[in-house]
Amino acid sequence: MWTISDLLGYGMLSGWSTHGKLACPYCMENSKAFWLEYSRKTSFFDCHRQFLPLDHPFRRNKNDFIKGCTENGTMLERLFGDEMHSRIHWLSDILFGKPPQKQEIHGFGEVHNWVKKSIFWELPYWHTNFIRYNLDVMHCEKNFFDNILHTVMDDPMTKDNINARLDLELYCKRKSLHIPKT
Repeated sequence: MWTISDLLGYGMLSGWSTHGKLACPYCMENSKAFWLEYSRKTSFFDCHRQFLPLDHPFRRNKNDFIKGCTENGTMLERLFGDEMHSRIHWLSDILFGKPPQKQEIHGFGEVHNWVKKSIFWELPYWHTNFIRYNLDVMHCEKNFFDNILHTVMDDPMTKDNINARLDLELYCKRKSLHIPKT
């Protein structure tokens, strides 16, 4: 058994917060996310080349990813159930509802993004699942479609705005996507 949900649902079910620099549930503390200066938000652009095999051509590609950067680090291994379980066994129980004082887990946002221990870990077979959570393809496709539609139709809801283009100019080598200089 596994669950299928969108990314926010994933965060609620897994106990790993999907906000901030450590939001990626696969990179975890090895996240290479960075802050976009103009858009003022976290970007995960080019974070996942570290999972590619060492001889993959994308690791050496300097043009299609962050301007002038290659991926030289070792290939990250994906954590499986037992390894993941050993990381969360120390999490204390979180009281739900309105607790008298704020409950914080030491190191949150700096070395981990755990906010709770998922109840699924109490299932005897949960740590043996290869894939514990799946992202809902329908929601991902809808979000992708919405972004393309809003961009093409020049809708005010688009995320392709001046700030996004200024950030793009800082990190991306594709001049056709930069704001034209007049």
